[in-house]
Amino acid sequence: MTTTEHLLYGFDPLCGWCFAFRPTMAAIVAQYPTVPIVLAYGGLVVGERVRPIRHDRDYLIAGLAEVQRVSGVAAGTAYYDGLLQAGTYISNSEPPCRAITVVRQLAPERVYAFADSLPHALYVRGLALDDADVLAELVAAQGIDVEPFLKRWDSDAARSATRQQFALARAQGFSTYPTLVYERDGQLYPIAKGYLAPDAAVAQIAQVRAGA
Repeated sequence: MTTTEHLLYGFDPLCGWCFAFRPTMAAIVAQYPTVPIVLAYGGLVVGERVRPIRHDRDYLIAGLAEVQRVSGVAAGTAYYDGLLQAGTYISNSEPPCRAITVVRQLAPERVYAFADSLPHALYVRGLALDDADVLAELVAAQGIDVEPFLKRWDSDAARSATRQQFALARAQGFSTYPTLVYERDGQLYPIAKGYLAPDAAVAQIAQVRAGA
């Protein structure tokens, strides 16, 4: 009987700890290149949480300092002195998550790489993830045709599909980001709920795979 396996990755583009988790995920991909990654995104900043970033400036500065202390991963000057200082960017997980939804439709083999580029664009380059031009640039970097992407991204169908994905991820129990779960033949094995260092995550997956 053929064994099926994949990693379920609970992720949000605006999550600072997901930004810190990028080196961990890179190490996992390098160690287990044939294990598919399935994104689960439930919408960290939606509804009443959506507001201009200036209202959360102090919280974000303190939170990102803790992220750097624990993980060694630091946000860039372009974020602090640009996006955060200006304060007008509307923090909202829905537009970049909608972009993930559309990329999954157009080029499913590129969806993880595209999603991984979003926290870097926000926290290192200081780019607004609700900006169609920014998203188009990131899509083009994955070799995806921009015109059909933008047409789908700005559609009610994409908005509806993204809401459905939010509901699915929450129904699956994804409420903390990052969360990583290894699934093999329908059995779920928790790997990380919150930040985990690269070596520890790789070792945990190896242990689970050996015993699964």
